[in-house]
Amino acid sequence: LNRKGLLFGGHGEYWSLQMYNAVEAARDAGVNLAFFGADVLGWQVRFEASAQGAPNRVVVCYKDAAIDPVSGPTTTVQWRNQLLNRPGQALTGLTIAGQVDFSSNADYVVTNSSHWVYSGTGFKDGDAVHGIVGYEMDRFNSNFPAPVSTNRTLLSWSPFTDAGGAAGYSNSSIYQAPSGAWVFATGTMSWSWALDNYDAALADSRIQRTTSNVLNAFLYGAPIVQDLKVTSPAAVSAGQPFTVTVTAENSQGNPVTTYGGTVHFASSDTSPGAVLPSDSTLTNGRGSFQVTLGQAGPQTVTVSDAANSLSTTASVTVSSMPSSLVLSPVGSASATAGAPFSFTVTAQDQSGNTDPNYSGTVHFTSSDTSSGVVLPPDSTLTNGQGTFAATFTRAGSQTLTASDGTVQSVPLAVSVVAAPATHLVLASGTSTIAGQAFNVAVSALDQFGNVDGSYPGTVHFKTSDTSTYVALPADSQLANGRGTFSVTLARAGSQTVTGTDTADPSVSGTLTVNVIAASAATMAIVAPSSVVANQPFNIRVTLSDRFGNVATGYTGRVHFTTSDLLATQLGTMPADYTFTNADAGSRTFSAALVTVPSQTITVTDTANALLKATTPSITVSLI
Repeated sequence: LNRKGLLFGGHGEYWSLQMYNAVEAARDAGVNLAFFGADVLGWQVRFEASAQGAPNRVVVCYKDAAIDPVSGPTTTVQWRNQLLNRPGQALTGLTIAGQVDFSSNADYVVTNSSHWVYSGTGFKDGDAVHGIVGYEMDRFNSNFPAPVSTNRTLLSWSPFTDAGGAAGYSNSSIYQAPSGAWVFATGTMSWSWALDNYDAALADSRIQRTTSNVLNAFLYGAPIVQDLKVTSPAAVSAGQPFTVTVTAENSQGNPVTTYGGTVHFASSDTSPGAVLPSDSTLTNGRGSFQVTLGQAGPQTVTVSDAANSLSTTASVTVSSMPSSLVLSPVGSASATAGAPFSFTVTAQDQSGNTDPNYSGTVHFTSSDTSSGVVLPPDSTLTNGQGTFAATFTRAGSQTLTASDGTVQSVPLAVSVVAAPATHLVLASGTSTIAGQAFNVAVSALDQFGNVDGSYPGTVHFKTSDTSTYVALPADSQLANGRGTFSVTLARAGSQTVTGTDTADPSVSGTLTVNVIAASAATMAIVAPSSVVANQPFNIRVTLSDRFGNVATGYTGRVHFTTSDLLATQLGTMPADYTFTNADAGSRTFSAALVTVPSQTITVTDTANALLKATTPSITVSLI
């Protein structure tokens, strides 16, 4: 009973009472079981003495209580017979479902593919593995008791037609016994065929990985998080960050690398000096985090995952520093980007009293490392106190810290709001189709690039595209300094969209957009007004969209006809031609007319007869 698992590799149909009791006891003692065959625990057998009197030398199985001379718990009938009433399904999770001819194995069809047994296989529900269900197969049968478990899953549902022509199905199964032992059953005699190509040439890497997952679970525990292991120092100093490691571990204390939960940190220390990590995920089931506690005495750090009902608390003894630096805002702990705010620094002794003898030099650092930040120079305190000013430029929650090289203050949290907007930023894609609406995102930013969430202005829109098909938003206000608006442009080429504050024209911004012509809507053909009979001349065909832009993306095929029947017979019209992207919607062709006095030439899209053009009458002369 001190083993990780017990594996059954083949046809386990015949079991003695001692065998059944021993395996059941092993499971109930936490030993994992795996049945890699089928038709397990069909019949009870007994071991009896040989003719020479040697004990346990003859295997006896009458298969009929009426002819078995022994009546009682060792009668050799089926285990599910009422005389024994111990169906094997209560141990293995499955019972016999049928058999097929050796050459007629069915496909293994996956269900519950999200189960950890299939981790890394790529299996999806309904995927099939060819030819590994047979020659005997098992299934879960609701007519018999299920194993005692709160965690039982059927891993396959594989239909087959048995040797007698009847339809049936096979299951594979896994469940966890109350002891914590896992019991896996393949439900097929041919599972091993997918493990190598020794006999059947049916090796399948997905079944190999499934088998590996099961055996790894036996050795190291299933990848199911049992608890969060929290490791931290037993003793720390107030105000000094320390490392807390969190491991999502299974029942055997091994990391569950697939854990995807979010952990939350809490502490009994509610002082301003306590700094806890934000809600976080782990990497491969592990994570290291920085925690700072500020209140001396016994404290706790709790890591929890409410969604998965996990919580662990670590105890930490927090000792006071010989002295501390305390930062406090003058007034509220808020500031405007680019504007100085005042704060005080106080050196305190272990009892929290101002230390008038403090002689250290204080150095200041900030979480705001952007350009334009102004921090006080290294400074000394007067009678243990000092008032200073700092300027932040990045909006949001920022911190300010003081340190003398030995003692570091608890960071002072400062809420920085944007300065009044100095310009607008318009953003969208780099290109759009003529006549198609696209969204333009507008942000009101201060000189430091922060969004002015209180921007009160009204934005007016204009564009370099002066065509009549342009659609611009009405004058609009932004919400929390941002807004998204719909714009439609029609003239192909580089165009601009500009937003300007109606009250302060200096607050503006421009977006450049490349407008691409829409699909071809019209066709034009240009030819000389007069030509000499049977002398080649150039004609140019141009496609345009409905806005008059050259349809540079046109790739249709065109066909030329003429009123000059003789020219048609002589083949002096251009051959059919398919435009390419290189033509950019316009191409020159060579043609010749033969018959005087005048003729016309027509060009037509071969796929769209409405897309065509005809030249004005062309004078044809002999000389």
